[in-house]
Amino acid sequence: GCVRLKDPRGMAAAVLGIAILLYAVFAKKSDEELIREQLDELAQAVRVSGPDENPIFRGKRLHDKFEKLLVPNVRVDISELTQISSGRTELVGVATRAGTIFRSADVEIDASSVDLIAGGSSAMVSGSATLVGDRGNGTQRDQRRVSFGFAKTKDGWLIDSVVVAPPPAE
Repeated sequence: GCVRLKDPRGMAAAVLGIAILLYAVFAKKSDEELIREQLDELAQAVRVSGPDENPIFRGKRLHDKFEKLLVPNVRVDISELTQISSGRTELVGVATRAGTIFRSADVEIDASSVDLIAGGSSAMVSGSATLVGDRGNGTQRDQRRVSFGFAKTKDGWLIDSVVVAPPPAE
């Protein structure tokens, strides 16, 4: 028959141990979830909340955020930024200047596909980015196709390339 435990604490400890193990296995975020979180962080980082944000403080905030989001030599292909082809530092400068161009700006990144490649050490993300901003003459909306490359590093998933399609012909 039936096995009886003399000490109910032993059974409670075993059940707790199994519960912790199951939580660890099933609660771990997938690579896709981690990548989407990085894109959400990027969108939050570049938003312009108002014209009163000090450019020095904005630059420092962006520098700190970009260190956690982008590889140092991130490759960039954005038609309006022809002078920049790579570099986290250069992107900090551009994103800092956005605070002086826009009174407010929100970016939403919709990742329609996240594909793990190279045995899971890299990823390609495609989707769209929507900028809703006000330069002082009313709110404008700009939606573009985007793609991001990600590299899995010791610090997690970092963006190693950004490609933004040119604006559609009017």
